[in-house]
Amino acid sequence: MLRLGLLLLLIFLVFWAARGLVQDLKGLFGRREPSGPAPLSDELVQDPVCGVYCPKSSALSLTREGKTHYFCSEKCRKAFLEASA
Repeated sequence: MLRLGLLLLLIFLVFWAARGLVQDLKGLFGRREPSGPAPLSDELVQDPVCGVYCPKSSALSLTREGKTHYFCSEKCRKAFLEASA
């Protein structure tokens, strides 16, 4: 009876070790995700009113005295116009 218990324990340990080895090999040779943050596809601009950074392509813009200002929302754009009037 002791031999059967030891045999079952040995089988279990071999199975457990083999399963871990297979998972480690999958990790080494499997598909890897890129490390670090994804590169930005759009330039970030800072809102002069609230200081929030937003993508240039979705920001509202206003050109005054030859300088272009970018805003995160219409609320900030209006606040800028009121402050500079």
